[in-house]
Amino acid sequence: MPAQSTRPLDDERSDVSAAATQAGRRSFLEWLLATLLVVTGATFVRPVLSYLSPRKSGKGAHVLLGTDGRSIPYARLATEPTLVGMGVDGEPTIVVRYAGETRAFSAVCTHLGCLVKWEAAKAEFICPCHNGHFDANGVNVAGPPPKPLKRFKVYATDRGEIGLEEVSA
Repeated sequence: MPAQSTRPLDDERSDVSAAATQAGRRSFLEWLLATLLVVTGATFVRPVLSYLSPRKSGKGAHVLLGTDGRSIPYARLATEPTLVGMGVDGEPTIVVRYAGETRAFSAVCTHLGCLVKWEAAKAEFICPCHNGHFDANGVNVAGPPPKPLKRFKVYATDRGEIGLEEVSA
């Protein structure tokens, strides 16, 4: 007669269920670790990809908005030689009448993003933070700014507002 196992059947079942529970915990922890690694990787990769991918241009028709959020009438250019407002994509914009021409430029300095102001007496835009100078065409002529100001085409819309359209460089 063969020798019988001295372990009861319940002990074998508990060993099997303990092993299954251990395997279930291990697979859950492996899944959790993999998920955390993917989320962490995506957190780091997304900004890099957005930096490397080209920005969508804000080209198209836009109007100059005042501080109250309303569009500025084109007729105001007849009485005010300089207007400041929010232009394309909410960018601070300066519209000036100079040498018989109406010009519009981004008011954001290309050096560190400070706001430039128009000095009519000198016929130039000046960034007071770092002494950057741009001529009446928005071209950087002195100081640390690395490139010209963004330029916009100015026109009167059908509704009599100041229309702006980004000019390609």
